[in-house]
Amino acid sequence: MRVAYVGSHGSHLRDLVQLNPAVYIPGSSLSPDQRRVFAGYSNIFQTSMDVNSEYNSAQLGVEKRFSRAGAFNGITLLANYTFSKSMDTAPVGGSVIGAGVSTIPFWSTGRRNLDRGLSDFNHTHRAVISYDWPLPALAHFNRIGRGVLGGWELTGLLSAQSGFPFTVLAGQDQSQTALGQDRAVVTGDPYGPGACANRAPCVDYLNRKSFVLPAIGTFGNVGKDSVIGPGLVTWDMGIFKNFPFRERGKVQLRAEFFNALNRANFSNPSSSVTAGAFGSISGANDPRIGQLAMKIVF
Repeated sequence: MRVAYVGSHGSHLRDLVQLNPAVYIPGSSLSPDQRRVFAGYSNIFQTSMDVNSEYNSAQLGVEKRFSRAGAFNGITLLANYTFSKSMDTAPVGGSVIGAGVSTIPFWSTGRRNLDRGLSDFNHTHRAVISYDWPLPALAHFNRIGRGVLGGWELTGLLSAQSGFPFTVLAGQDQSQTALGQDRAVVTGDPYGPGACANRAPCVDYLNRKSFVLPAIGTFGNVGKDSVIGPGLVTWDMGIFKNFPFRERGKVQLRAEFFNALNRANFSNPSSSVTAGAFGSISGANDPRIGQLAMKIVF
């Protein structure tokens, strides 16, 4: 058994700063380019190294190595669970290894406060269990008994994790800055009834009534990556039948199944308030997939 704390910190990570945003002018009908800080130019980006990140986790592991004794003769088992949190100040649409543009102009007070939130890849909970279990060869059985009942092997990989975080956006330039990342305004519980769990179709993962557009000239108040998408559970498994020949050789018939439970593992919902499908989910990971194969080991 293993118990560990694992943490890391990143400083001076890459970011893009928009040096020429549009300026909001109440009642103006001028286009964004006509309201730029530097007239006659459109986007002017500066590469900056001012994003920070931090990761903290508790990690638990259990391992049972191959052995010839005990009730689970020959089984190899590896189980790991991670409880973690990753935070950064990368803008929405950016990442700690990429670049994005902040929601509000660089000269605004508290710009980084609005950019601070969960990392795009954050999973609060993640558990993985893998196993390989060669069943007894039944050497004391006769040839027919060994051929039918012996030589089986079970393998599998069970994964479960909480969902990806995401940000609910306005979907249009309410701030009139042409930065393109205005947030929605949240007024209530963000999740719909039951948040769809793993049932299809899923049209109410988000509660549409809890999000509205910000007022013209404002940026919204939804925190970066403050809403969590659907979790994921998959069980990939294999059932093998081994037929030994000669001293070291064997023929192995393999039946393998990916997402054997055929669980619907949904993608994140549409997260733009102005989108017609806002709050609904239209994508999912692979359903159950099975394959048969033969392998010769010599």
